[in-house]
Amino acid sequence: MGKIPIVVQLVVMTLGLTGLYTMVGQMVPQKEVHPPEVIEIATDVSSDEMAAIGEEIFNGKGICNTCHTIGKSGALRFPDLAGIATTSATRIPGYTALDYLVESFYDPNVFIVEGFSPGMPVINKPPIGLTDEEILAVIAYMQTLGGTATVTMETKHAYNGGTLGGGDGGGDSGGDAGGDAEAVVADAAGDAGSGILATSGCTGCHMADAAGDTSKGPTVPDMQARLSRDQLVSGLIYHPGEDGLDQVTQDDIKALVTAISEMRNEG
Repeated sequence: MGKIPIVVQLVVMTLGLTGLYTMVGQMVPQKEVHPPEVIEIATDVSSDEMAAIGEEIFNGKGICNTCHTIGKSGALRFPDLAGIATTSATRIPGYTALDYLVESFYDPNVFIVEGFSPGMPVINKPPIGLTDEEILAVIAYMQTLGGTATVTMETKHAYNGGTLGGGDGGGDSGGDAGGDAEAVVADAAGDAGSGILATSGCTGCHMADAAGDTSKGPTVPDMQARLSRDQLVSGLIYHPGEDGLDQVTQDDIKALVTAISEMRNEG
C-alpha cells in the first residue's frame, strides 16, 4: 500500500482540528450582549417613588456604586455621597443643589471636587447611557441622601429644556442662584481692563468684542457661540503655557466657564 501524500495528510489534519475546535466552541455557553434596557418611568410617579427607582438605577444600570460610596471615610476614588443633598448646594457659587447634581451627570468634568481627579463618564452617553428620565430618578435618590426628594418627572433644568438656576425641584438650599450667577457674569464680562477675563490675562489674546483682533485667539463671543462647558474646561486646563496662565486657579476656571456659559444663555 502506497504512502499517503503529505498534502492529503495536511488536509485531513486541518479538517480534524477544525471539527474539534468547532465542537469545543459549541460546548461553551453562549452569551448575547444587548444594549442596556431602558427603565420606563410613569410621568405621574411621586418624588418618593422616583427616589426608589433612582436607588435601583444607582446600584444597577447606572453602576454608580462602582466608584461612589455612601457614608464611607478614608481613601476614596471618587467623593462619598453621604449628605450630597445639602453639600451639592455649596459646590459652585450661583448653582442650586439641582444645578450641581444635573451638571454632575451631563458634564461631570466641569467641576472636580478638591482632592479628587477627573474620571467620571458622561452618564447619558454609552456605555452607561441613562435617559433623561432615569437621570431625574437618580437625582431624586441623591436628594434623599441628607434631604428630601423634590424633583418630579416634569422638572426642567439646563440639560432638558430648562435653564441654569431655573429648574424647579431644587429646594431652597441653593439660595438666590440667579443673583450670584449674574454677579459672576458681570465680573467676567466687564471692560477689557477689569474682571476675571482681564486679571487672568485672557484678554491679552481673547478679545471681549466680537469684532476684536483674532490673530492670537478666538474672541469671547466666538467661544460663547461654539464651545460647550466641557470644551471650555478642557481648553483652560490644557491651555498652552502663557505668561500668568499658571496662576489661574480651579476657582478661576469655574468662574470663567460659568460666566461664558451664562453669557451664551442670556444671548
